Amino acid sequence: MVMSDISLDGRAIIVTGASRGMGREMADALLEAGARVAVLSPEADELAATAADLGAAHGADRVIALVSDITDYDACARGVAETIAAFGGLDGLINHAGIGPLHVAPEISQAEHVNFWIADPDRWARLIEVNMIGTYFMTRAAAPAMIERGWGRIINVTTSLPNYSRLHWSPYGCSKAGIESESLIFAQDLEGTGVTCNAYFPGGAVRTAFVPIKMHDNPRLLDADIMRPPIIWLMSEQSDNHNGKRFNARYWDTAAETAEAAAQAMTIPAYRVPPPRASVSEGERT
Repeated sequence: MVMSDISLDGRAIIVTGASRGMGREMADALLEAGARVAVLSPEADELAATAADLGAAHGADRVIALVSDITDYDACARGVAETIAAFGGLDGLINHAGIGPLHVAPEISQAEHVNFWIADPDRWARLIEVNMIGTYFMTRAAAPAMIERGWGRIINVTTSLPNYSRLHWSPYGCSKAGIESESLIFAQDLEGTGVTCNAYFPGGAVRTAFVPIKMHDNPRLLDADIMRPPIIWLMSEQSDNHNGKRFNARYWDTAAETAEAAAQAMTIPAYRVPPPRASVSEGERT
């Protein structure tokens, strides 16, 4: 569903991990709202097919495909430059690309319960590299262009709080916890620039490749299109006063006015430090 009261006409947005699942749904929703979208993924064939489908539905001139590995900073910078060349600027970045918890087992198809001591070390490190470092690389490459324009949106896709300490979910939980920290720090660094950074997550397990195929019939799983309505608001001027916040797509009420829906979906940031007590000495406050 796209909210008819929000137009993203003229906005140029990069969506990473956009060839499938939640990334594709968000890209499609943004295009429906009038934006121009650069879809990014290292999977060339799948990305080309997705870009072709989106272009056929919304206009080929409004979609470009960026075949890129976000763990290569130079590739991230090229993707940003290609987007600006194609669309005349950059207004938003959605950091959705990532590797799921099943990746760390030697045989992915059988990986459901992986204790950290049996995880493949190279795969463990690769997950951290893609999820956390890749998020930084893309944000580092994209932020200066938005800061120069005086307006922009950075959205980092994270996960529900229980997953940060969930049994068997190292290092996926670790990586998403890192992205939550990145989001809060980036938001503070960006304060006053006109560019904001917020965290965004589906609010439950989603029927994607991150979940074993045999579980896809579970009625408790969410559909990837749950990410569509809030992302339009997050990428619009209506979210101007929200920076360093955290939004749960599951709590977005599509029947409510957008301001009310946003208020319902907003949750407490994972690592917001409470104000120090007056009785605690300066050296003990952290």
